[in-house]
Amino acid sequence: MERVTLNELGFSSRNEAVSFLKKLWRQEETECPLCGSMLEMLHAKAKKDDCDWQCRRCSKVYRTIHLLDEINEQMKD
Repeated sequence: MERVTLNELGFSSRNEAVSFLKKLWRQEETECPLCGSMLEMLHAKAKKDDCDWQCRRCSKVYRTIHLLDEINEQMKD
C-alpha cells in the first residue's frame, strides 16, 4: 500500500482539501478521490483511530495527519 500525497488528489482549494479531511475524521462515508470507491479505516480494530484510511481498489493509504501537514505547507489561505 502506498501513501497518497496532496498533489495526487488534485484539490482546487484549501477548503476542499480540509473538508475532505473533516469528513474522514467524522467517519462519514467518503469516496476515494482517485478511483471513486469507498474508503475504509486502515486500522479497523482500533476503532478510535480515525487518522488512517485506505482504498481497497487502488491500494492507496490516506494518512490524514500527513495530508494536513501538506495542506499547511502548500496551500496557504
